[in-house]
Amino acid sequence: MNRRWVLWLLILMIAALMLGGCGVPSEGVTDWEATEPSGWWQAVIVWPLAQSLIWLDTRLVEMDVPYSWGFAIILFTIIIKLITFPLTMIQIKGMQAQKNLQPRLQELQQKYSKNRDKLAQEQMKLYRESGVNPLSGCLPMVVQMPVLFGLYSALVALSPLIDSTRFFWIPNLGFPKFTEGLAWLPEKFNAGEYSLLVAYLILPALLMVSQVYMQRMTTAATPTGSDKQAGMMKQMTTMMTLMFGFFTLQVPAGLTLYWVTSNLLQMGQTYAANYMSGVNKVIAPVGPSAVAATAAVTSADSSATTSATDAIDSEAKSPPTRRRTRRNRKRR
Repeated sequence: MNRRWVLWLLILMIAALMLGGCGVPSEGVTDWEATEPSGWWQAVIVWPLAQSLIWLDTRLVEMDVPYSWGFAIILFTIIIKLITFPLTMIQIKGMQAQKNLQPRLQELQQKYSKNRDKLAQEQMKLYRESGVNPLSGCLPMVVQMPVLFGLYSALVALSPLIDSTRFFWIPNLGFPKFTEGLAWLPEKFNAGEYSLLVAYLILPALLMVSQVYMQRMTTAATPTGSDKQAGMMKQMTTMMTLMFGFFTLQVPAGLTLYWVTSNLLQMGQTYAANYMSGVNKVIAPVGPSAVAATAAVTSADSSATTSATDAIDSEAKSPPTRRRTRRNRKRR
């Protein structure tokens, strides 16, 4: 995927998430039975998601499950990931197909290195002939973006219900408020509430770590054609991870909990999809030891092939020598 498209997708995602809370009242909704949705966004996306979370929380409360709101968000995430699992399979197969095309893509890059337009045309032609969609790896992200935006708005609307609700080490799933931005960080630090700061920074840290690992799995499956491109992709990955981490510091912890859970489930689905597709060895990141071992095996194979070839050549040359010896004996 072109880095320009990645950048625009990232900007669009951040802008939509930042504006997602503007579609509902900042003070939230207190009476969900009497309040009607305003506009198609609330009616189609926000209200159904909020009602689903309320229903899950109610069922968990009836079963006396502690931290009901946190587990309701986790169950909601699991349901979403199960629904989108076929898309994950498409993503894995698309990455495997792109990896199989890498040798031919590298040949095109070397052949048309000075003609970018011709290179793009030949690459698209190769994709069409091979039946590979270069954007298939982004399909799950595109489909889940409305869910992420809608969940952000739903949590803002649910703020009166989830305010002051704990989840293990998180004091409040409705904090921080999107209207406060990053002002809460220096406020808590100056007040000496360091343990509270750590409690709210754990989830953003987990999000960044899981994001890095997921990107590592993706780039290992679709290696780039040159060191320069690999460096650019690494920079883009780092920038995206930092921006995601920066964004999670300004949204309710409940949304970050959904995001982290989604990433962890995505990694599990990736391994499951690799196993079902028989490409689990392809997605695993390749370390220096694996490269060295492959080189050693290749060298041994080439040496064995050379020895076998020499032996065949020597055997092929031996009969003429025997014939000349017999002729010399007759002459004598």
